[in-house]
Amino acid sequence: MSCTAPPLAGQDDTPLASLSLTHVSYDPSDPVSLVAAYLSLIPQGLMIVYAVLIFSHRELEIILALTGQLGCEAVNFILKRLIKESRPTNLKGKGYGMPSSHTQFMFFFATYISLWIAVRNRFLPKFVKLVLPVGLFALAAGVANSRVYLHYHTAKQVLVGVAAGVVIGLGWFVTTTLMRTLAGGVIWDLLLDNEVSKMLYVKDECIEVDLHRRDWEGWWAARVQTKRAAEVKKAK
Repeated sequence: MSCTAPPLAGQDDTPLASLSLTHVSYDPSDPVSLVAAYLSLIPQGLMIVYAVLIFSHRELEIILALTGQLGCEAVNFILKRLIKESRPTNLKGKGYGMPSSHTQFMFFFATYISLWIAVRNRFLPKFVKLVLPVGLFALAAGVANSRVYLHYHTAKQVLVGVAAGVVIGLGWFVTTTLMRTLAGGVIWDLLLDNEVSKMLYVKDECIEVDLHRRDWEGWWAARVQTKRAAEVKKAK
């Protein structure tokens, strides 16, 4: 007698697909492979950081940084389909491998944010402005090497990703700088002074103000005021 359960009504034999947005294959017996797998997930983590920062601060600078990052991904999508170079093995990843999208993503991020820190940000100490870019490029290099180590890309595909990310990051930084300064900042004003930006509370102060310190000082002042009011009320 067969122990196989009968198919449910409306069920067919079509195989199911797996939606694996963060799926990374690695060798569980190799500790370096595990580290490389975690490094490969950093771009996804940075997209979450972008979303949280935009939702919490509504800064035009952060919105434009994300816009450039998405544009960089669009360029990678086009390049892969123009070059049509396969990955080193068809067992790793889907689609074409030239250039590495992870690498291009990270080197855009490292380039753009490093330039933003060094040139546009006005409140960070000089020491921090030197250390942060070094850390960003080291992280980008780690992600790039992880893609080769895990056999998702060849060294050439990663190097092209590095070049594309740096060029696009530099180009987008120049573009946003011109948007802020050209013709007295007319374009920048248009981005801020419109009904959509006002409805979404978009603002522009992160290059002038340490937002975390400002928020903390505001909270602390309100806390002190609440305590004083409670003490006065108690004294009565």
